[in-house]
Amino acid sequence: MHGVRSRQASSRSNPSHPASSNQQQIPSRGSDNEPQDDGGKQGGINAKLLAARKQRRVERLQNARRKRIQQPSSYKKMQYVAFAVLIICILLLFWLVGFMFVGDLLSERTKNAQRPNLRSILSQEKPSPTEMIVPAERYYTGRAVPRPEPKYLVNETVTSLIDMRDLNRILPFDNPDGGTWTQGWDLDRVPLTYRSPIKIVVVPHSHCDPGWLKTFDDCFQSQTKQILTSVVEALKLDKRRKFIWAEMSYFEWWWKEQTSETQSVVRELLKNKQLEFVTGGWVQPDEANTQLYAMEIQLQEGHDFINRTFGEGFIPQHGWSIDPFGYSPTMAYLLKKHKFKGMLIQRVHYAVKKELALHQHLEFMWRQTWDTTGEYDIFTHIMPFFSYDAPHSCGPDPAVCCQFDFARLPELNREKYKPLKCAWGKQPEPITDENVKEKAMLLLDQYRKKASLYRTNVVLAPLGDDFRYSTVAEANAQYENYQKLFDYMNNNVPIVSIDFGTLSEYFNMVKWDFDPPMLKGSFFTYSDQNQDYWSGYFTSRAFDKALDRWLERVLYAASSMGATKEEMQNSRRALSLFQHHDGVTGTATDEVVEDYAKRIHEAIQEAQQWMATHLGANQGRSLVPCVQSPSPRSLSTNTCSDGGEVVVYNPLETNQKCGDVTVPGRKSITAKLPCEPLKSYPDSKAGIKFDAQTGLMMHPIKENWMIWNVKKGGAYLFFPERSAAYRKADITITEDGYVVQTSDWKRTVVERRYPAALSATATVIDFIYETNLQNDNEEWLVRFSADIQNEGVFHTDLNGFNFDKHYHRSDLPIQAQVYPMPTLASIEDSKQRLTVLSEHAQGTASLKEGKIDVWLDRRLAQDDGRGLGQGVLDNVPTRTRLRVVIENDGYNSSNPEFEITPLCKQMWEELNHPLEMFGDATSTMN
Repeated sequence: MHGVRSRQASSRSNPSHPASSNQQQIPSRGSDNEPQDDGGKQGGINAKLLAARKQRRVERLQNARRKRIQQPSSYKKMQYVAFAVLIICILLLFWLVGFMFVGDLLSERTKNAQRPNLRSILSQEKPSPTEMIVPAERYYTGRAVPRPEPKYLVNETVTSLIDMRDLNRILPFDNPDGGTWTQGWDLDRVPLTYRSPIKIVVVPHSHCDPGWLKTFDDCFQSQTKQILTSVVEALKLDKRRKFIWAEMSYFEWWWKEQTSETQSVVRELLKNKQLEFVTGGWVQPDEANTQLYAMEIQLQEGHDFINRTFGEGFIPQHGWSIDPFGYSPTMAYLLKKHKFKGMLIQRVHYAVKKELALHQHLEFMWRQTWDTTGEYDIFTHIMPFFSYDAPHSCGPDPAVCCQFDFARLPELNREKYKPLKCAWGKQPEPITDENVKEKAMLLLDQYRKKASLYRTNVVLAPLGDDFRYSTVAEANAQYENYQKLFDYMNNNVPIVSIDFGTLSEYFNMVKWDFDPPMLKGSFFTYSDQNQDYWSGYFTSRAFDKALDRWLERVLYAASSMGATKEEMQNSRRALSLFQHHDGVTGTATDEVVEDYAKRIHEAIQEAQQWMATHLGANQGRSLVPCVQSPSPRSLSTNTCSDGGEVVVYNPLETNQKCGDVTVPGRKSITAKLPCEPLKSYPDSKAGIKFDAQTGLMMHPIKENWMIWNVKKGGAYLFFPERSAAYRKADITITEDGYVVQTSDWKRTVVERRYPAALSATATVIDFIYETNLQNDNEEWLVRFSADIQNEGVFHTDLNGFNFDKHYHRSDLPIQAQVYPMPTLASIEDSKQRLTVLSEHAQGTASLKEGKIDVWLDRRLAQDDGRGLGQGVLDNVPTRTRLRVVIENDGYNSSNPEFEITPLCKQMWEELNHPLEMFGDATSTMN
């Protein structure tokens, strides 16, 4: 439009312009158009005619002069005014038509998700009046870094498919300086136009870990119950205020302590949609070390509480997962199974975030790798910046965003032992009439830049951090100051709408505004900066990861026997609590680890006792479980004597073996121990051989005990320094090599039978490791080798449900190529497949051809700077059972999606749900 205006102006000022030559020529006042002299011909007649003409001309001029004198002067002015108004109206009409044409054109382009082109067009427009009042550029605090060109998501369309396995194979994972947004680039702000208004949804929240630095009980008593009380009091004061809550383990406890009056207030807040539950699980679960079974139990416990207390209509439909250290498509499947419509995640590798942001692919439909119809697709939002805290939530500049975290106001922090301050220098100030304009436009500038990373002009702006809104004063400081900012923007910037909102409000606004891409795969392994990969927590506190699976096994067995949710509620809730992303991960303080273990130990005993009572009542006997542990963090032992009769229960629907006795599915029988004799069975074709000096297996696979020495790293991070073979100076070999022992390692080998119908050539061998790691800054693992040319391709499972595919890369550090192994790791070529199954979670890698490394334990003498404040030095003797399956047929190595064979599946089920054994209470126990 400005170009048209400038051309009009030039036509008026340039005499050579074509429009100038077409103007009517006005004769000069002195020109009378008199005829030229004819040399005196017809002089008399002509003289008279000329005199008469002159007289008439004089009379006409006098009459005209008299008429002009008689007209009032205001009449002439009115003519000029009318003419000017007419010209202005014509110009306004042209401007309006042109504006609507350009607006419609740009609106159509926005619908087709072509925002980069849209912004390039609108960047030439005149700044809006608001920008001219308060130029946003004056607040820019960082270095200008241009937007890099997207390179790695090739051949994309609006509905493109993003396969994370392929992206991880080619993405450079570099970390160039992005300026103000350190891990990105200098963002352009979206334009403010009437055809593309911006809607900002500010979502207050508080992230409350059910155990991390303090135990679950301590956190509730000292922090969380005050937070919930403060939030309810603050929400009561203004119906415009909103809040979301995720951890139902805390809410259920708080709810039981409230008066009926407070409970009525909470019901009203939920009804008014001021308070909203998000995900609604017992915890925000870890997604690397967990199994689907436990993930679903914790979700059910939370949803059952909501349903019983408030009704089915208050069960959430949107997921909120801001702190787990990487994400699995299994959780996406689980939420969609429970009728969720969308989910939000945060901790994704910074380089992956950047690449997705370059394509505006931070919102997508997450598809299961095995789903060919999209039945389990779920709309997913990734938060774009470093963290979920307030300084990294409103926009790319944390120095600006931190100024709007009003929990950091000096008056709220004077008496705190550790006052909250902004690390970037400038601190928050209360919003007043004098500064509201400046502050509002400063904040709006960040929101507009954040909007440029997504395909709609709806901005999600979380407002919270760990254990926030702890007092009514803090809550009111956030709500009151933000409301002043909202009021200014809503009243003074007509194309901006900003309010407090909930997660569901945001998803409902954006869901149908564009056609999102599809994405397959997982978001492991996570890195938050540089080469700091969070691959250590896959193994940290390996004992407690094994304890977690023991509880899963007995809970599954009791349920298969007929135990109800109500009868198993304590056990279910203990398991649910430990799925928290600082529980099963092994990333809590020593005190919290002990507390978790105590809860799990008691839950195991309760489930075992229920089964013993149930089986004993059916057989008229008093039974006790054979497998027990004397204390929460001590190894279990089988207290029933070999050779003695026991009651054996099979929790699976398929048959299992106890020695030579077949135990039908979901049945109990009497059998004699041991169920697993050492050595190979008589008709074995495995050809097991051990090294005479070390006792380690040489055939059919090669076994090595390995150590990673490290100088840094902690509960979360793995930083390998150098690898070496384990010291075997004091080795003892017994049972012909089937048992090998040192002062702190023990390994037992058991060859397993399997139904002949499943395979004619496979070999299945259990390796049972017992380790006692007491050397600081060492990580212990076992390496299995086979003659397999896997070409760097490595498969792992995701939560015992999905599978992930990895490609070894020589250009990435080792810690980047360690992955979670909840239950399985596998390599293959066209001739052989080697699969390692595990009864608990740990880290795994395939760093060389034909080799699989499986971590057994790790001990770290220092913290790794991620908030825990300690290392991992509470190691105890730990047992790890690995089941190695070697197959020569029954699989397809050319299949693009990894699938386990029926044999491998049955071996997995028997490992995770073994026989439960019970002896007579009065019999002699070892």
